[in-house]
Amino acid sequence: MEAASVHTAVEAAPVSTEPVVSSSVEVTATMVHIHDLNIDRAAVVKYLEAIARGKQEIALVHALEVGITEIARRARGKV
Repeated sequence: MEAASVHTAVEAAPVSTEPVVSSSVEVTATMVHIHDLNIDRAAVVKYLEAIARGKQEIALVHALEVGITEIARRARGKV
């Protein structure tokens, strides 16, 4: 049986029209570009290792979405 995915809407932050660039992450008004980013977190590595190579990118995007949703939920005081 496949588990149902439950997501709540995340309020959008004000968006700048100018790109914000750090050493590895570029944020534009509509997209995030990740350049040569190394993630040295055992839990992240273990999670992605268990996923088929061709599905790792979408799995990482999904994990980011879930994490951001959780952070927003906590910020609203619904811990």
